Parts: sequence; structure tokens; C-alpha cells
Amino acid sequence: MKLQTLNKLRCIICKHQNLAYAGEIIENALVSGNLICPQCNATFPVINGIPRFIIKNEITKSPEISVFDKYTERYDSWFTSPKGKVLFQNEVEAIKELIRGIEIGESLEIGVGTGAFAKALRIPYGVDPAWNSLLLAKRRGVEVVQGIAENLPFKDNSFDTVFIIVTICYVKDPIKTLTETNRVLRNHGHVIIGFINKDSSWGREYLEKKKKGHIFYGPATFYSYQEVQGILERTGFKIQKVVSTLMQNPTEKPIREKPIVGFRAYAGFITILARKV
Repeated sequence: MKLQTLNKLRCIICKHQNLAYAGEIIENALVSGNLICPQCNATFPVINGIPRFIIKNEITKSPEISVFDKYTERYDSWFTSPKGKVLFQNEVEAIKELIRGIEIGESLEIGVGTGAFAKALRIPYGVDPAWNSLLLAKRRGVEVVQGIAENLPFKDNSFDTVFIIVTICYVKDPIKTLTETNRVLRNHGHVIIGFINKDSSWGREYLEKKKKGHIFYGPATFYSYQEVQGILERTGFKIQKVVSTLMQNPTEKPIREKPIVGFRAYAGFITILARKV
């Protein structure tokens, strides 16, 4: 972790806005040691250059987390599979259209996973609870921190933009997640949410897979556009723009699509740009 990133971190126990570091530093990067809260004396290890703001039991007891920690390579291989590669590019293009003309500034991805979206969208910072996924994201050049979305280890007003791509389907508490997102955003900052539309043919297919115990869809919770809109409104955000993609049928061979500005009820993947009020 770059030494300058330390200035963005805070204690997740007492919420103190500054942490000290005791450990090895090589070329202005934290390598191994401990982050120490001067107020409550809590310590958080830095291993392989990654700060760990999570209790190990939180991973083993949460299937939403453990599945991505255990099956990291299987999950990541989807992005380069014949089908996944096309769908991934459609989703990336939708997000690029969503943020066209917007000053992104310093950005963070909550639920960065293996860093596929972060790399494609040039998002410099990422946070995720799945350790093995973070190791891969780090190798892809993302500045990563281990932590959970409902209790982010970042100071207030640290970022201009926060991306939440598919992650909304895997957090335990979307209200807390978006409340935390609001907190770490600077005034008039933006949140970008991308999610599978529950009411589309894609949503129905994934819900069916969930019922059958699919490894990745089993722990997921899928939302409609109206439900995500309600979460944003409750947590202090105002929607600015919507872009839709995946109008194709999920059972057919995937094709590249041009994203459509606006909400389309039949679209499988919806992206929303909202501003902190």
C-alpha cells in the first residue's frame, strides 16, 4: 500500500480519523506491520502490502464473502470466458456511457473483487472482504484494502466517486452500505451502481439458479430498479442518469450491444449515476 493511502484510512472500531503505522516501508509503500489507532489502541495488520480491517470469522460465517475467497480463480475466469468476455464488455461500455462527461476525480470501488472492473474503468482504489480476490486485484494495479462495505475503513469525505458494481447483490445491508458510501464521498460526489435487474429475463434466470444453489448466485440478493432507487433516496442520493444494457436473451449466444441511455425494464444490467445531496 502506498504511504499516501494511509491518510485516507480510519479506525473501524472507534471511528478515529487517524492511524499510525509501525512496520516495514519500502519505496514509500507499506509492506508488513500494523496500523494502530492512537485513541482505542486497536491494531490492524498489513500483510503483503494490504491493510486488513476485518475479523476472520466474518469471512467464514458469510457465504456472500467466503465463496469469492474460496473460488477466486473460478470467478475470475468468467471475465475471459467466451460468454463472460462479451457480457463483461457490454457492462463496461454501459458504465462508460453512464459517466461520460462526468469528472470522476479520486474513485473507489466497493466490492472490487479481482479488480476486473477497476482495471477496465481505471478505478485506483478498491475495498473487498475476500482476501484471495484482493491479491489478484493488487496484481492488476489496484490499491486495495480488506474491509466490509457496511463499515468502510476510510475517512469522511475521502473520494469524489464510488463504484458499486454488482456488489449491491452481495452486501448484507444495502442501506448501511450506501450510508457509508455517502459518508466517504466528498460534497456533491457521485455513486455509480451497476446491478442485475431482478425483473428482467436475466434476473429471472439468476433467481432460478439461486434456488438451485449455484455457487455464486446462491448467496446473492437481486433487486429491481425501483428497489435500488428507494435505497438511494433513503441514503441521501439523487439519481442523475441511468443507462441500460443486456437487452438480449440470456439463453442465446451473447452479442455486443450499444448501451441505451435511460431505464429499460427488460434490460438485464442497469447502471445508475447518483449524486450525494
